[in-house]
Amino acid sequence: MNHFDEMIALHYLEGELDSERAEEISSHARQCAGCRGLMRALERESVWLRESLQAAEEPIPTCLQTPPERGSLPWGWITALGLAAGGAYTLWSGFIEPWRTQAAQAGFTQESLLTMLFFTGAFWKGWIAMRNFMEFSALATMGIAVMWMLRRHSRRISTIAIVMGALSVTLTLPPSSRAETHHGNPNYVLPTGQEVKGDLIVTADDTRIDGDIDGDLIVFSKYVTVNGQVKGDVISFVRDLQINGAVDGNVRAFCQAVSLHAAVGKNVTAWTERLELDPKVRIGGSVIAGAKMVQLNGNVGGDVLAFAKEVEINGSLVRDLTVRARLLRIGAGAEVQGRTKYNGEHSADVSPTAKLSSPIEFTIHKRRPDHTNPRYYWHQTLLWGASFIFGLVLLLVAPGFLLDAANACKKYGRAAGFGALVLITVPIAALLVCLTIVGIGVGVAALLLYVIAVYSAQIFVGMWTGEKILGAGVGFGPALGRLALGLAIIRVIELVPFLGNVVAAIVVVWGLGALALTLYKNLRPAAVAA
Repeated sequence: MNHFDEMIALHYLEGELDSERAEEISSHARQCAGCRGLMRALERESVWLRESLQAAEEPIPTCLQTPPERGSLPWGWITALGLAAGGAYTLWSGFIEPWRTQAAQAGFTQESLLTMLFFTGAFWKGWIAMRNFMEFSALATMGIAVMWMLRRHSRRISTIAIVMGALSVTLTLPPSSRAETHHGNPNYVLPTGQEVKGDLIVTADDTRIDGDIDGDLIVFSKYVTVNGQVKGDVISFVRDLQINGAVDGNVRAFCQAVSLHAAVGKNVTAWTERLELDPKVRIGGSVIAGAKMVQLNGNVGGDVLAFAKEVEINGSLVRDLTVRARLLRIGAGAEVQGRTKYNGEHSADVSPTAKLSSPIEFTIHKRRPDHTNPRYYWHQTLLWGASFIFGLVLLLVAPGFLLDAANACKKYGRAAGFGALVLITVPIAALLVCLTIVGIGVGVAALLLYVIAVYSAQIFVGMWTGEKILGAGVGFGPALGRLALGLAIIRVIELVPFLGNVVAAIVVVWGLGALALTLYKNLRPAAVAA
């Protein structure tokens, strides 16, 4: 049978053909992807035209005036919303809330946790103007993206005026703080008796601070020794950090080894291979450590949160101790006045003379999921429900884009190649853009979109899988069924040990490639006939 044209497709959709001719059209549409796509496009245009005509003639749409039929419940929507609520609750109670509680116990409670950790805390303490500029860049990037999307779907001047007004509020930036910047040639030394009024930023091979600093010390070096007093924070990206002088603020260390031999007024955050605390040292706040080896021999006034291979406690801890490590040792002179929570592979080695206010709450760390626990399968069902809700939103908001991406999965080689390219290059490019202050907003937005794209890859592959099994039906109901079945098949295969990881990686690469091909198809300029 030859391909049918638009007029025949319109007659078929309106039900104006005889039964024999309609059966021929339906049979051909199931076998021909081109004609099936034409019929879907005409069906969507008919629905849009019908809705626009009804909205122009009726003040209230007929679908709202017609009372619902009794005895029919939207079981699909009820089930989907229930699964979405369960998935959201599991995500909050199982991941976000415990992490937020631990961080709150560690002293991060004064303002937005994300902002404080990444801007005010570890990286940009003292650079308030820089943080505001980054927030403005991110907000401006999002605003431009919103305006770009609105330009096709809305021509109302009031909408654009509101968006521009919201962006204009962020244009006011406070004046930047004063800071001294020094580049070692190759080393840098701050002599004894000299004081820096404000922040000090140092880039050198070997840095030694013998004088005093009235603000923050931000250093990029191989070896750093602080013998003077720092009234602000010490933020270091170094190989070895040794602090022999008092620090009134926080210590944020990203290095290979950290040795503290003097008092720290506030908190200590260290992501290092080895963290060592001298017995005479007192930390006024909390300690958060991610290291291979952690030795706390001094006094800590706040909570201790450690993620390490081995943790050794020989000092005094005023508040709670939370450890996730392979082994925990509590020495003879150790004292923990709060609760002790330990998640590890082996039981804690506790000295008989150690002073603990309560017994250790020990939890055995399991590296692999427990397939014998029914909760594991319930959790997987909730994850399937979350992905189904995400696909349902895509089907309602952008049905054409979703169907095009599912069709792009049929191009196996091109989809796999583009997917591998996008999976590797996009995060690298976004991180490189983030290195420039001007491009931080664009880089952060690109990383967020990248995470969404990786998650949505299973939606496209699941849609294609469902179409292979159920066939290509026309309408919202068949598309929803294909989506649910395809996602369920992918989720079940991912439960198989070892094979599930391989399938998950293939799905991500394949789906990302289909997404890239669809975006390229929709964004490239259309060829104009001569």
